[in-house]
Formats: sequence, C-alpha cells, structure tokens
Amino acid sequence: MGKKFIALFLCMSLLVCSALTGCSTNTTADGHEVKIIRVAFNQNEDHPQYKAMRELGDKFEEATNGRYKMVIYPNGVLGEQGSMAEFIRTGALDMAIVPCSVPEGYDSDFAIVGAPYLYDDMDHLRRTTLSGAFDELFKSTRKFNFEVLTVYTAGERNIYANKPINTPDDLKGMIVRVNDSTTYLNMVKYMGGVGTAMSQSEVYTALQQGVIDAGENSERVYTDFKHYEVAKYYSYTKHIVHPDVVIASTNFLDSMSAADKEIFDKLVADSTDYEFDAFAESVQEAKKDAEANGAIFVYPDTELFREKCQPLLDSISGQSEVTKKIYDKVQALREEK
Repeated sequence: MGKKFIALFLCMSLLVCSALTGCSTNTTADGHEVKIIRVAFNQNEDHPQYKAMRELGDKFEEATNGRYKMVIYPNGVLGEQGSMAEFIRTGALDMAIVPCSVPEGYDSDFAIVGAPYLYDDMDHLRRTTLSGAFDELFKSTRKFNFEVLTVYTAGERNIYANKPINTPDDLKGMIVRVNDSTTYLNMVKYMGGVGTAMSQSEVYTALQQGVIDAGENSERVYTDFKHYEVAKYYSYTKHIVHPDVVIASTNFLDSMSAADKEIFDKLVADSTDYEFDAFAESVQEAKKDAEANGAIFVYPDTELFREKCQPLLDSISGQSEVTKKIYDKVQALREEK
C-alpha cells in the first residue's frame, strides 16, 4: 500500500505541476520555453533500454537547441508498469517503457507483437519494427490518448534447467516457470512441459528446492539473478523474442511542431537501433559471466519447438485482419533474410 500511495502521490504531483505555468518557466538562452518530457521506467540506469531512452532525450534536446529536456524516472519509482498507460492518458506522464501486455490490455491485437515463435531472433524483431509492420496497430491506440512509438527488446527467452533441453520430449513432465500469462502457459504446454506462473524473485529458491524444474528468460536475467547456480544448462529454445514498447501521450506528441515531430520520429527510430545493439552486447557479457560460473549453453533445433507451437501462433495471428497482416509481413521478412 505504501509504494502504491507514493507512486500515486508522485504522479499526481507531476500532473499538478504540469498544469501550473510555474513548472514550465525554464527558458533557453534564446528565450524559448523548455518542455520537460517525463518518462517512467522500471529498470535501473545500466539497462540498455534506459541508455537508449537517455540517448534519445539527449539528442532531441541538442537538436531542438534545448527547447526539450527529458527526465527519466527509473527503478519503478512511479509505480508498477500497468499503471503507466493511465498516467500517460491523463497527462501526468509523457512517455514510458512498458511490456507489450500494457497496450494489449486496451487492444487484444497487441498479442501478435510478442507471440511465441513469431521471430527467429532479435534482429528479426528489429527489422520488423523498423519496416513499419506495426505502424497501423501502434497508431490505433490514439483513441485511448496514447500512441505506441516503437519496440525496445528485452532479449530472447530460453529455457534453463539442470539438464539440456534438445527436443520437446526433454520437457515432458517438467514444470517451467513463466510470467502470469495465459499465452505463456499454453506455450509451455505446446512445447511439451507444464507451465506455472511465478514471480521472478521466487525463481531461484523454487529451482533450488525443486518446486519447479526450469525457468525461462534472457541471458541477462539468467546471469543477473545467478540462476546458473541452480540451473546449469541454458538451452536456446528461442520461444519468445521479447518486445517491450515505448508509449507516449498524444497530448505530448500533438504539442510538437511539425518540424520538431519529424526530428523526434527519426530519433525514436535511431534509438531503436541503439537499444537492440546495446541489448545484444549485454547478452554477450552475460553469457561470458555465466560460463565463467559453470553454465553450459545448449543449441537445440528450434524448429522442433516452433512446429509444436504453430497452432498457438496461428490462433493469435488469425484473430483479426490487423494481426493477419502483421503475421504475413513478419513471415516475408524472415524469407528476405
């Protein structure tokens, strides 16, 4: 209750502040008013997504001669991610980096963006994002007073356990921890295992005590949480290429001049490239750390798992004309590689 109250208080303070002219009286050297862009983020300052957003803010400030300045609130200080869209809709915040499940709460078509086995790897997701395949879907949320600007990746999710996972048969009878998501639970079932929802903070102990048989996440999480100590084998099932999304208030976006908006849109695309590169680099660092601590990385034939999950992917991609169109574009980009 205390954290929720603090988060609500901070966001309401931001909202009140933004409504007062006294909070926007900073001016540039040439006398222009400085617009503060307030961004919420739940990870720390070392995360690739934070670095990409900071890069975007710094370059936009420079390109507009200081007329815009970005302030990022990291470490979840403004509350849990599910609330951020509501704060952005009301104008209490301008931008946030959130899971794709947040816009999915407003439009179920967003399930396609993070669907299991939709992408081959992070580069495939990057190319899909920058190709404009999501543009129609992303702009459709304007009716909710926010817009999805781009995708930042949180890496590829793979399965780790105390044995290598080379085929779906290896998962038979294994309890695999997943996020609290019906899609994820069904995904593990199709892959051959049994999914169970659990908080990330509980995974280490659950693996250690045998409550679960496996976890699934990126190399960063595997290493940062020292899961290699209780699950030696990290198997590249590549079941999810994880998309987080950058969302922005339509009030903020519409307040920009056409020239500033053009600059901003280009820098958002640039920041997408930056974030994917930074995350890929952090994955290599995480793998080195894990291997130095005894982890063994396993490379199964992912097509075996993809084939098992195809009915689930077909169900998600076939739910509307929008999702069908996105699925077809993603497949075309796979063939172009």
